[in-house]
Amino acid sequence: MTRATRLLTGFAVLLLAGFALAQVTAARANGVPQLVKLTYLDGISNYGPRTAEGVLEFSFAEAYARVEVKNLTPAQGIAYEGWMVAPDGEALWIGEITVQPSGVGSYETKIEGLDRYDYNLFLVAARDASTPKDQVPAQRSIAGRFTLINDDPSGTPADVRPSTLPNTGEAPRGTDWGRIITTAGVAAGAAFIVFGVRRSARRRRTA
Repeated sequence: MTRATRLLTGFAVLLLAGFALAQVTAARANGVPQLVKLTYLDGISNYGPRTAEGVLEFSFAEAYARVEVKNLTPAQGIAYEGWMVAPDGEALWIGEITVQPSGVGSYETKIEGLDRYDYNLFLVAARDASTPKDQVPAQRSIAGRFTLINDDPSGTPADVRPSTLPNTGEAPRGTDWGRIITTAGVAAGAAFIVFGVRRSARRRRTA
């Protein structure tokens, strides 16, 4: 392998590595997940043991939520649910959390129906048969507060508001222009490599 060929090969490796890095960056640029500690909060909690606790991990930009709880009390006819609550009281149902006899439970889901970003409270509520499906149950166990979405990415690290609402049925997309430029660069680099290799081969044959 000639020096020119080695240089061209190295250029190709660097170009492809840059392309891969650009795709990873685009996938991660939608937001930083937040972690929220869930405990028995005075003024909010009114049901279950005070020793119950949990952790919420979520991202509005990525439209997902993961909840883990422990020390909850499973009971016949009771279903534990996760809810996001906004300052004006509007609530978004996140999903049902199955609690084992040991008091441990977990749930992970895409956040469906997300149409606002100012939710600042997450609570685990206990639903019984008398509570309408579209209402937050009055029996509320553990909860946690979190900071509103930060519009300024240079401020305190938080889940950054996306430019559009997430499509919960598809993976997050990167910037279209960025992909076009990167793809064009890869194509040009590949053509340059092919040209260089062929030229080097012709020179060897005529030497």
